[in-house]
Amino acid sequence: MSRREEFLERAIELHHEFIEATSGMQAMMRENKAVGPAWDAAVARQIASLDAWMELPHKFEDLRADD
Repeated sequence: MSRREEFLERAIELHHEFIEATSGMQAMMRENKAVGPAWDAAVARQIASLDAWMELPHKFEDLRADD
């Protein structure tokens, strides 16, 4: 697998992780359950996916736009 493919695969994984965390949070909000351990875990999951997303450019800084 090329570095570009590796980057794209990881970006898609992180995007899906963020969407799943957000969907879980939205479901809890609809059920008025936006408090407690499950909510805290969902928020932490969302933040972790964003943090990992922000690190992607650093982990793959050797890639160029024309790769």
